[in-house]
Amino acid sequence: RKNRLGKGEAEKMAKSTGQSLSGIALWPRLLLDGDEKIQVNSRSYPNGGHQKSHWQTVLPIMAATPVSIKGGDEVIVNVDFDVPSDVLRPPSYKLDGEVVRT
Repeated sequence: RKNRLGKGEAEKMAKSTGQSLSGIALWPRLLLDGDEKIQVNSRSYPNGGHQKSHWQTVLPIMAATPVSIKGGDEVIVNVDFDVPSDVLRPPSYKLDGEVVRT
């Protein structure tokens, strides 16, 4: 078939991608009032379950090439998120992460 991997190639790809990390998936959640009663959630909050939404998953790439990981490793992420009071300036974020090997 066109644009399909063969079974052996698909198994190899699944194994290598299942043991590597290239980014962290984020799901937008907007709180539109001070009481947090008006919310827009791209996933079911707080458990992250699927729900119908037009919002895309945000996937910041954390490394130029995927980093090898294994069961038991920890991924520690530090987040710097800035929401300016000036509505004409966009919010910004920075993610730094590391893999702690076990």
